[in-house]
Amino acid sequence: MLTPLDIQNKHFSKGLRGYNETEVEEYMAQIVKSMEALIHVNIETTARINELEKELKHFKTMEKTITDAMVLAQKTSEDIIRTAESKAQYRIEKADDQAKKVITDANTEVINIIKRQEHAKQEFMSFNTRFKVLLESQLQLMESQVKEI
Repeated sequence: MLTPLDIQNKHFSKGLRGYNETEVEEYMAQIVKSMEALIHVNIETTARINELEKELKHFKTMEKTITDAMVLAQKTSEDIIRTAESKAQYRIEKADDQAKKVITDANTEVINIIKRQEHAKQEFMSFNTRFKVLLESQLQLMESQVKEI
């Protein structure tokens, strides 16, 4: 892979009616700037991807924790209901209401986490698509500029 330094240090041989040295040097400077910008964008993109991957991993961990909490809440509510059946009707209704609230809250939290996870995935895919388009347009630009030389 060429680096900006490779381009900057490239020397062309001169023929009888060689290239205009000033034009070649100006064009080389433009290529160096473009490559430096692309490298910078690539570094930033890689950092952003790593950041999004960490965030996605965090959300998956949270999702598992919530799922485990839901399972635990479900088991707890079943135990409460089983124990409450031997007691008065008032205690049965109270324990049932509490279990339903825990499950509803846990379900709501899981839904919210899944939505955030999907949003992060969509942002990543959108960013990836935009970056590909940028790279392709820069490549086309460089190819057209090379053809003009």
